[in-house]
Amino acid sequence: MRCALFAPRRRMMRKRWSWLAVSVLVLSGGPAHAATVLERVVQIEIRPDGSVIERERLRVKLDNDRDFASWSPYPIFLDENRELESLSASVHRPDGRVENVARKALDTHEIVSSGELHSSRKVRSVSFPAAPVGSVLSLDYEVKERPYFPAGFVVLGWPSSPTESLRVEIKGGGAGWRWRLDGSLPGLEVKETAGGIEITGRSLPRLSPPDYAPASASWGATLRYAWGDTSGWEKVGSWYERLTAEVPRGTEPVRAKARELTAGLSDRRQKLEALLAFARKQVRYVAVEVGIGGYRPHTPQEVLQRRWGDCKDKAFLLIDLLREAGIEAWPVLVLSDEGNRVDRDFPNPFQFNHLIAAVSPEGLGLTEADPVSGGYLFIDPTQPVGALSWLSPSTQDQDALVIRGGRGELVRTPIRQQSEGRKLSVDVSLSPSGEASGEARLELLGTAGWAYLDILQTRRPEEIDRIVLERLGDLLPGMKLEQPKLAAHDSGVPAATLSAKLHLVLPQPWERGSVPQLLVPTLSKMPAPGVLDGRELPVVADPFSTQVTWSVTLPEDGCPPASGQELTVENDLGSFRQSFKLDGRKLTLERRSELRHRWIEPAAFPALKEIALAEHRSGKRRLRVECN
Repeated sequence: MRCALFAPRRRMMRKRWSWLAVSVLVLSGGPAHAATVLERVVQIEIRPDGSVIERERLRVKLDNDRDFASWSPYPIFLDENRELESLSASVHRPDGRVENVARKALDTHEIVSSGELHSSRKVRSVSFPAAPVGSVLSLDYEVKERPYFPAGFVVLGWPSSPTESLRVEIKGGGAGWRWRLDGSLPGLEVKETAGGIEITGRSLPRLSPPDYAPASASWGATLRYAWGDTSGWEKVGSWYERLTAEVPRGTEPVRAKARELTAGLSDRRQKLEALLAFARKQVRYVAVEVGIGGYRPHTPQEVLQRRWGDCKDKAFLLIDLLREAGIEAWPVLVLSDEGNRVDRDFPNPFQFNHLIAAVSPEGLGLTEADPVSGGYLFIDPTQPVGALSWLSPSTQDQDALVIRGGRGELVRTPIRQQSEGRKLSVDVSLSPSGEASGEARLELLGTAGWAYLDILQTRRPEEIDRIVLERLGDLLPGMKLEQPKLAAHDSGVPAATLSAKLHLVLPQPWERGSVPQLLVPTLSKMPAPGVLDGRELPVVADPFSTQVTWSVTLPEDGCPPASGQELTVENDLGSFRQSFKLDGRKLTLERRSELRHRWIEPAAFPALKEIALAEHRSGKRRLRVECN
């Protein structure tokens, strides 16, 4: 498990994927048509001693002059528990010549991700000789692995590349052997064997998922497999608790620190806030991922003394601090990835990439805004900003494994779309000649608020002004903006407010009985209605809560709004509301949109389309007035 490291501008996530899958992900950044996979053979042998031998054969034909850069160098991922046993590679040119890859074209690099001090992860890169279009790159290698948990998976599709021939064979599963095919890929045939499985495929298509598709759709289908007495999420939790049982806990230095941080505080919520703030802001995120250290934390006392650690280090330290303060808490394995979900029907720990904490909500005086579900308050000490009421969107609406009482309990984390709210307010006064002057304010919460908090703390004043003007200018094209301001704070949920004075000259003077034709932008991330037509894959969208308010003070009393322009659509997925009113000289249009789900299955598409159509059509209609 590689902890997810959060940054204000982008979330950098490191996953403990199977190494075959990682190879696919590395190649996914290539051109739209990244060659043709002529042959791919994957053989996995599970040995009686628990070790695993992986053999892969790959033949790739270069179809255009961009393909070579997409496949060379080719990475083979290794670690302390993964050793390269053999490797051969060559290029078969169109004229029949074969050139073997020289030893000097093979290199080994240590992989150290952002926030890591040291890592045992390595990549053996294969740099092929320059090859023209029509050449075939050939690769054969064997890796021996001693898995920390008896499970693995193989990604069967290749992003952006068709596969002419695929063969995957797993054998030696023995007692407890099980498998599952997650997703779909046309052209696959499956044959079960004793303690194993064979999958073959012919003419597998190039994968090009639609907008808002799960990230795994780029792989088509994934074969998950496991063996031994480890089935069930309860046993995954037992495995992790045994793995961490030898870590010394509850030492006096940690207990003393908890007492120091909570001295004078009698309220349980205040104690929790104080301890969480310490773990987030006084313990830096630095990772040392060596072998089993990718799963087992360092001792809380060591993390406290050196004041740095990764997600599991920070979480276990926080849990020990909380327990000394009389607040029960437990470690939680979770997937921090807004585009993917855990396959809950095939339990194994390799689907998680992050570790947070679950807290007993008893006596904390929690509100609806706090991230509570399944009887737990979820908090992430890796987040460097925000209070306990803010949980990063990437860990919301995810299946999380709470490790408690020697077993694992799978709980879905909550969605708190209000904590990622966006609100745009434009307030202008209109002159008879058609000039509009006033102010625009954009209020941002959550991840966006954090990004602007970072900008306020790290950028020069002139850079800040430029960024504010560019952001508001994107929303209000054609308007003259000046006197930009940025305010941001980190209390509860990170928040920022961007504002500027504005001026606009309308194409013609205002006439009584008319509605000023001003562009009303949208802050919504609602999928367009057409995205749902003929779709089989789920929609994965960012939950949100937005409000756009236009207030125009007219030169004199205007005419009341025409009837039928108020609109409310609401269902289990979310809502869209529009109101339009005149109060004396002030004309106000307000639109609110909300999406309360992230992963939307096809059965719920009618409800999603209802909201999306209401928002889409309202944005295209001209507002009308009624003059007697």
